[in-house]
Amino acid sequence: MNVKTLKYFIATVAIMSMVCSCDRHSIETPQEDTLSAIGFSNVSTKATLDDIQKDGFGVWASISNSQVVKQELMENQYVKYDDGKWEYSPLRYWLPETEFNFIATYPYDQNGKYYTFDSENSAVRLTVTETPSEEDFLMATNMTDTSVEGFSETVDLQFKHLLTSVSLNIWKDNVHNQDQMRIIYVTLGNIRKSGTYSSNEDKWSPTNDKITLEKIYENFSDSDDIGSARVNTDGTLTPGVYDPAKPFTDQLLIPQTIDASNKVSLKIYYQLWRDTGDDTDPDGTKNWEDAELEAYLPYGTWEPNRRYTYNVVLSSVKDIVFYYIQTKITPWGAPQVGGTIIIK
Repeated sequence: MNVKTLKYFIATVAIMSMVCSCDRHSIETPQEDTLSAIGFSNVSTKATLDDIQKDGFGVWASISNSQVVKQELMENQYVKYDDGKWEYSPLRYWLPETEFNFIATYPYDQNGKYYTFDSENSAVRLTVTETPSEEDFLMATNMTDTSVEGFSETVDLQFKHLLTSVSLNIWKDNVHNQDQMRIIYVTLGNIRKSGTYSSNEDKWSPTNDKITLEKIYENFSDSDDIGSARVNTDGTLTPGVYDPAKPFTDQLLIPQTIDASNKVSLKIYYQLWRDTGDDTDPDGTKNWEDAELEAYLPYGTWEPNRRYTYNVVLSSVKDIVFYYIQTKITPWGAPQVGGTIIIK
């Protein structure tokens, strides 16, 4: 699965109910008057569906009302795309006067590693134990009520990203510092690495297990230099021509709160190409000098389906090292990006 492709993939699933009036009703057999099997079809695409068509997705569903005992309708039912159509087996059938709870999950969890179904609460729970994750988990939830008059409503299920994307860019200050700068070693520490998401509560419950992200740079030359940026008076950032160091890009992490009791530490070890002040040398004598920054990310909450980009500006005037952190928060993609799949 291509994680980068998935970051921009948002699909819409609609549940379309169809007329069924008969004496005997079963989710496992066709109705006497009509073949009202629950099926899937692709109606429109506004972005590529290559990944979901290639990999398939899972469907979880349950039913419950006064006439039908609460039961599982589908539990991680694999729906695959084959020869231009969506297929699954065994088929399930619509019932009148029935409440259907549908949950769609992507990627499909073949080995039961990530998803579990709580039939009592009609909830799917996603548990992630290691981050950064190699998967970009998406989930869509909704419920439809049917009636004896027939199935007339279409209910949209909007897939959304369940994890948080975090990136870190490191710049040098082009106002206070004109020295060359190169990054040696970067860490982000005290990040909660595991947790469980509950679909019916739309809520993450992180554990206290922690992880440290680290990036070590190697193979330097004296021409190394990171891009510069200017911190404006209104707090915005104006990047220069060259790129910053990017030790972490789109790390998929557990949504969590960063506060006084759950700080995320930032450590940056870097070097400056500094003039040693040798007046006997008309060209000046320069050497790489070590510097380091230890700080914490600003307090706030990493929410699911959001991208957090931290721009750190480093500078050095004589022996004083100072920094600035700007945070930019954006959604992973606009709602209109994606395709439409219909459950009918």
